[in-house]
Formats: sequence, structure tokens, C-alpha cells
Amino acid sequence: MSKSARFFIGAILLGGLFVAFQAWVVFDPAEIEWINFLLLATLATGTQLLKSEAPYYQVYHPSLVFFFAGILILQPAGFVLLVVIAHIAEWVKERLVSQEGLREWFLQPFNAGMHIIVGALARLLYLAINPNYEEIGTLYALVGAGVVACVYVALNHLMVGEAVVLTRGIPWRETGVLDIENLATDFVLAMFGYVSAALMTLNAWLILPAIAPLYLINRSLAVPELKHRAESDPKTGLWNGRYFMQSLEQELSRSMRYDRPLTVVLADLDYLREINNKYGHLAGDAVLTGVAEILRKYFRDYDVVARFGGEEFAILLPETEPENALPRIEKVRAAIEKTALEAPVIDKTLNITMSFGLAGIDKEQPTAQGIIHCADLAMYAAKDGGRNQIRIYSSDLAGLGGRPGIDERMLNG
Repeated sequence: MSKSARFFIGAILLGGLFVAFQAWVVFDPAEIEWINFLLLATLATGTQLLKSEAPYYQVYHPSLVFFFAGILILQPAGFVLLVVIAHIAEWVKERLVSQEGLREWFLQPFNAGMHIIVGALARLLYLAINPNYEEIGTLYALVGAGVVACVYVALNHLMVGEAVVLTRGIPWRETGVLDIENLATDFVLAMFGYVSAALMTLNAWLILPAIAPLYLINRSLAVPELKHRAESDPKTGLWNGRYFMQSLEQELSRSMRYDRPLTVVLADLDYLREINNKYGHLAGDAVLTGVAEILRKYFRDYDVVARFGGEEFAILLPETEPENALPRIEKVRAAIEKTALEAPVIDKTLNITMSFGLAGIDKEQPTAQGIIHCADLAMYAAKDGGRNQIRIYSSDLAGLGGRPGIDERMLNG
């Protein structure tokens, strides 16, 4: 992890501790409505253990409903306890059932600190807009809660996005945390929290029947999660071969209809089998993950980068001729060659190279399989030519190395 990532995470943890201390100093047990706190704490803890994972590292917790309700009706110390209890429960669960949670120990403390800081700011804003809690059910309070929910959700997403950028080393646009769909989902959950808080001011037990729609919300959030899992490669997080072929079919149809260019790139890691044989498959998996991170950095939002299978990757570049794609692919090839990939399982860094084959639309075989075949021939010609090279397929040129249709233009590593 980079120094900037450590600094950012540490700052959130210290900020959360400072806010929690300030809340504890003014805490008055006599003023807290314990039935509200106990109900919210129970529901928040239970729902914190349920999550739906969507693309771009986005995770939805139904507990956001009860956190936002806590901001509106609990004392600051009560809200802090609410957040801490829920995240401690998640921390324990992750360490009992998830090896990934063991590696990323800071996730729950960071999230707790983030919610405490943003919750305190949201509470101050709500008090400034609507200082009279007894009018929580009025239209004025509803509009105020909507404004506060927007700020609360936006700040949460900004903090999560910055953490992802710093810890994973990816551009902001690839985090997806500011996508309208992601923001809208959390805004809906926050406003459901407002409804829950309004009901609890009438009677605390009204929160119980009100949580029934939350089940439906959580189920609806599971739909994009299941869809994303079906379309993504579990090891690298890139799209899988099935999704790539579907995208290629659609883009090819559009390109043929409007006479637009298209390029397919097939890339194969050189000597990955030797790494697997020498260091084990976990080291090989670390190489695959590291290469996937590099590939993400060099392509546009509408390009499709996929793990095609084994040690082979595929890239779909719409609106691009193979010759125009060549400089960018060379940057990718050079970046992979120069990067020492971390393999924590063996406490080493590994270097690897990659061979690339490029192909455009083949007029004789204007099909997805035809383009894949051409790119495949170009890629294997690059490997036969010494590996760590780039070749472009051309059907009107003489063969190279006994493989017909391979353009002799290439970039040597």
C-alpha cells in the first residue's frame, strides 16, 4: 500500500476517533431513548452482515437505512455506538469466514470512521435546516432530510472513491462510485432511513413492520450483483470471455451497419506456466491480477477488457483501426515488461512479458469468430517471433513463419 493510502486511511481513523471522543464528552445517558437505540443497533448490526456487491468495487449495505435514521433521532454518542457495534460485528464475521477480510484488516475500521465523520457533519447540517426534531414528519423536514441525504451519500462515496484510488492505484473514473446509479441507490436507502426515523418518533415499534420493504430493496440490489458475477472473471475482476464475445457481436453488428472500424486484441502472457511450475499457482494468480490492473489503466470506458481464459486476455476497441491502436498497445506492452508484479504468497516480485495480436474486421470473414481467429494468428506469430512483441493481422500480405495472413509489421520488446 502506498504512503498516501496509509495517510488517508489513518486520517479517517483518527478523525473518527476524535468525533467519537467529542460525542462521548457530551453524552448524557439520562437523555437517550434506549428503546430507539436498541432497536436501531439490532437492526443495523443484522443488516450490516448482509451486503450486495456491484461492479466497480461498490458494496451496498442495508444498514445505511438505520445509520441515517440514527443521525436524525439519536444523540451523537448513540449514533457513534450504533456504527461501532455494527462494524465490530462485521469485522468478526469477516475474520471467521473470509480470508480476504484478514488481509484487509482496515476495511471495517475505515468504514466506521468514515460513517462517524460524515454522520456528524450530516447531523450538524440537519440541525441547521430543521432544529425542531418534533416536526420530523413535516414537508419542510422531509425536504431538509433529502438535502442532508444527498450530502451524506456524496461524502461517503467521495471518501470510498479516494480510498479505492489510493489503495488500488486506479483512475477515479474506474471506481464508479460517483455513477448516478450507485448514488441513487444509496440516496433511496438514506431516505428510507428518514421514513424509519419519522415512524419511530411516533412509536419505536413501528420500525419493525416498516423494515419489510427493505427485504425487497436488498433483493433488488442482488440482481445487478448476480449479473456482474456472471459476466466477470473472479480472479482478475475483468470481464469474462462470454461477456467479451457478446460485446464483440454487438459492436461488430454496429460497425458493419455504419461502416465503422473495430479492433480486437488478443494478448497472451509469456512463460506464465514456468512461474506456476516454479512458484505455484497462487504466484501465477498474483501475476494475472497485476497484469489486469495494468490493462485497466490504458483503455477507455467503452473499451472492453476481458480475461479470455487461462493466461490469455482480450481487448475490444470500438471506432479504432489496428494501425491506430498500435501505439497504445505498445505502451501497454512496455508497462507490463517494466513492472515488477507483487506476489505476496512467495514474498517476491515477478517480471513477465506479453505477446499481442491485433486484427480488424476481415471482409472475407466478417464474423466475431473470424476476427478472433485473425487476432489469434497474429498473437501466435508474435510468440513464434520471440515473444514480447506485437503483430497486426493482414489478409492481403504474405505469411510469416508458415502462418498465412500475418503482417510483418511488429514492435520488438
